[in-house]
Order: sequence, then C-alpha cells, then structure tokens
Amino acid sequence: VIHADAAGLAHGLAENVAAQVLAIAGNYSHILFPATAGGKNVAPRVAAKLDVAQISDITKVISADTFERPIYAGNAIATVQSADAVKVITVRTTGFVPAAATG
Repeated sequence: VIHADAAGLAHGLAENVAAQVLAIAGNYSHILFPATAGGKNVAPRVAAKLDVAQISDITKVISADTFERPIYAGNAIATVQSADAVKVITVRTTGFVPAAATG
C-alpha cells in the first residue's frame, strides 16, 4: 500500500489521482483499486494510459495473471486471465478477509 499526500490529491479528483499512480506505475506489475466509486473512476484512466485491459471486481486471485469475478449480476463466476505486462484491477472489498492491522 502506497500513501500519497499532496494538495492536488486532497479532493480525490480522478485526473490527479491517476497522474500520481501513473508516475510510479512503471515499478509495479499489479495496480489495485477498491471496487468503489473512487476506484472505478480512477482505474479505467490508469488502464487506458498504460494501454492495458482493466480487470473489474475480482473476488479471488488464482495466480499472478488469473482471477475470478462475478458476472450476470453475480449469478455466475468467470475466470479471467490477462497477458498484459501490468494488471490494473478493481477488487471487491467484501470479497476478501481483512488483513490483521499491524504496524
């Protein structure tokens, strides 16, 4: 988890947040966002600028390039795989057990 703090990020404008993410994206193979309104606003911008497909609303990680996500209003589960060098992913926040809060 990376925390960025700057005046331009204070209001969470998607353009500013995406620019900050893109500034450091070259160092990472996976860029994750929560599947919230904010995450769903920024993730497509980042994916488009990186020229990769976005993987939405994952609920399970199978491997570094394979994920599960619900489709058809949650009535079916799709397994999706990405060959993109960088994976831009939105994660359903209720799809995973929370990690322990440690220092």
